[in-house]
Amino acid sequence: MIPAENARLPICELEATPEWLTFAAIHYVVECINDCENMQMLAQLRQIFPRAVLTEASRYIKGQQRQNLRLWLTQLNNQ
Repeated sequence: MIPAENARLPICELEATPEWLTFAAIHYVVECINDCENMQMLAQLRQIFPRAVLTEASRYIKGQQRQNLRLWLTQLNNQ
């Protein structure tokens, strides 16, 4: 079943293993975040990747995409 657009997707509860915190893994997640086009795509990333990995990757997001990320996170957290 596909969740409704406004439905809140679960957040990954896995702990970040050392493999997740390597440069290559963080770089991959940065690319995924940079490719996000909307809040729903970001919600899907939050479902896939451990929180610590997303937090670390978000430090490398710049410019307009960083502003988008902040807006989308605020919206997701208020759902």
